Amino acid sequence: MERRVLTLGCALAVFGLWLLLSAGDSWLDRSHNSPERRAFEHRWWSAFRRMSYAHNSTFTLLPDNVQQSAAALLKSSSEFHDSIAGLYHGQWNAVHFTPHQNDANGHWNNTLPAGYERPANATNGALEMTLDAEPSVDDSVSLISGAAQLRSGGFTAHLTLQGLHWHTNGTAVLYAVPELSAQTTVDLVRAMPTAHTFDQARAVYDETLGGRLLSYTHPDDALDGCSYHIYMRFGSAPSGVQAQVLTVSSNCNVLLATPSGQHVSGVSHAQYRQKTMRYFRTSLALILAQAVLLLLQMRATPTHATMSMVSHYTLAMLAVLDTYSFIMHSIACLAFGGMYLLYGAMAVAAYMLTMSLYLKYLISVWKVQSPDAFDALNAAGRRGLLVMYVKFYAVLTPGVYTIYAFIDSRSRLNQWLMGILLTVMYSYWLPQIWLNVRRGVARRLRIDYIVGSSIAHLFLPAYFFACPENIAFIRPTPLIWILVAYSLAQAAVLVLQRFLGALFFIPAVLRPDVYSYCASLPSVDEESCIGADQHTDRMHKCPICLMPVDATSSSELAHAVTPCHHVYHDACLAYWMEIKLECPVCRAVLPPRVDG
Repeated sequence: MERRVLTLGCALAVFGLWLLLSAGDSWLDRSHNSPERRAFEHRWWSAFRRMSYAHNSTFTLLPDNVQQSAAALLKSSSEFHDSIAGLYHGQWNAVHFTPHQNDANGHWNNTLPAGYERPANATNGALEMTLDAEPSVDDSVSLISGAAQLRSGGFTAHLTLQGLHWHTNGTAVLYAVPELSAQTTVDLVRAMPTAHTFDQARAVYDETLGGRLLSYTHPDDALDGCSYHIYMRFGSAPSGVQAQVLTVSSNCNVLLATPSGQHVSGVSHAQYRQKTMRYFRTSLALILAQAVLLLLQMRATPTHATMSMVSHYTLAMLAVLDTYSFIMHSIACLAFGGMYLLYGAMAVAAYMLTMSLYLKYLISVWKVQSPDAFDALNAAGRRGLLVMYVKFYAVLTPGVYTIYAFIDSRSRLNQWLMGILLTVMYSYWLPQIWLNVRRGVARRLRIDYIVGSSIAHLFLPAYFFACPENIAFIRPTPLIWILVAYSLAQAAVLVLQRFLGALFFIPAVLRPDVYSYCASLPSVDEESCIGADQHTDRMHKCPICLMPVDATSSSELAHAVTPCHHVYHDACLAYWMEIKLECPVCRAVLPPRVDG
């Protein structure tokens, strides 16, 4: 009865919410089409058509040196690029100029309105832009829309922009505001540098909007951030498009320009799509190869004895790394959409496969090494499962935040945090090396798995921090090669441990005590208590194969003596210890055999 009442209540709540939303939409439609609204639009549009360069231009209010710089940048050039839609990235420098009105110190007014943000006192930074173009009623002009980011230290400005591009001379004028702030066509028109471009922009938007105000923001509404005039001149480059950029904010007193002799590099949407496809294909191939190698490794350790020689800390760190990659590719898949969605979904599926395999392998190994922690029938077992998940997410969460902070703002602090995160997470072979030293065994990880996993996991940091043309436009750093060398050195140590012994790199005085199974035969049979003088005519028998044990033989049937003084053929005991690390006779725990 209670379930039915609850179901009925939820249904009524959903129906009421639908009615409320429908009524709200109808009210908005009525208010949008009200006589007062139409009268306001008519008055506003009449004022828009009466604007003039002499009375309404904001360009003329800029300092003289800024006007001169913008005019020089927008001069016609014999070599320019007609198609500018694409992605751009480059550097900017802060430019000092003679102000219109000097303050007491002879500098441009440096007062920043409350709540506004700018690059502070930074002298340089990074610029990223995404531009889309569509035709206008004027064949010589295209409508531009897009987004931009200004980065400098801990400062990041996310901007939305609109503007016009002139095909006749390869120049563009854009107006940008913070992404959550007001954006009006009037501000763009008023930013035009000449009377001719002012009238042309006003005419283009008059015709494009069809004489009706489609989106309105009250002119008196204050922007919650710095607004920017962006002046650009585009030119051809061997690998795409390049541009010179001048960015000025009159309300925040900021002037940014591309460094002398440098350009902002651009790549068309088609070229960027091809580059992204190549990245996803390569990433997908490496992920699938990694999954195959992991399956082979799991088959190579089928027993409890072999799984006890695999470090669960190493597997946990690899699982966290794949989780980071899964999150990053999921976000990229949703952000790109379209053609990227297919390859993004394939990469995400492969990461899910690999991540699932690592977690399955991790739980299997952990169950062997800590059986009580996974007994769900007792409180200790349930607590062990909870602790495992808490540890996993405790390591995962700070890493996700660090990656997000680095993507959002590549400040020096975030760069250091990212470096620390990479160093810690790419130490994943160290727990396995230490376990090999403790156990004296180093033959439980396949060589192809060690090498293949190292290469596959190094692909992401090497691509984004070493490739200058990566899809994220991250500037290369030579420090990434230290991380690559560090990771490959760990893999080399693991491989050498297989051939030279687990303790090959440790001085003899520092090596831990290990048990040697090559001890002499006991003088007394522990099982029968028969003295050596009473069985001189009979030899020890191996409890596994029941064949005699010859202490003087150097063959593979040579003897091995356990700490509990039971005698076996060396080959028989080695095979048994691949299955269980306990004595077949008395079930005492056996120490691992030392390689080499």
